[in-house]
Amino acid sequence: MLHPLYILALCALGGAAHAGPIYKCSTGGKVIYADQPCASGNSTQLDAAPAPDPNAAREAQRQKDLLARLQKERATRDARQAQVARADARANRAAAARQATCASAQQQQSKEQQRLAAEAAKAGGMGKAEREQRALNTARARDAACRR
Repeated sequence: MLHPLYILALCALGGAAHAGPIYKCSTGGKVIYADQPCASGNSTQLDAAPAPDPNAAREAQRQKDLLARLQKERATRDARQAQVARADARANRAAAARQATCASAQQQQSKEQQRLAAEAAKAGGMGKAEREQRALNTARARDAACRR
């Protein structure tokens, strides 16, 4: 059985072995691993995997958190833009309805003025004061419809 100090020494040396390249030497059918190329025989440099970065997991989690936060901000911004677009569409529909009401009121006023003029042309028509009052009432209705 190995003494605990030997195990500790092997662990310490094992960490230092990753510091440089490792060579695999084949000499007379024997395979030897060394930190320098062999003087005689075939030697092959082995690619040692880099030691895992202890901060890599923390960095990956930080990036995931950042991505999640950015996606949430983007979703919030998109929702606000959609809400503004819906409000704009409602305002445009309301403005179109007001314009239609205003145009209708203007047409009605025009017809009423024509009717009043035709009535005034008749001998038995209403008096001038009544015609002016009706014209004033239709103008007020048109103005009220167009002001909204």
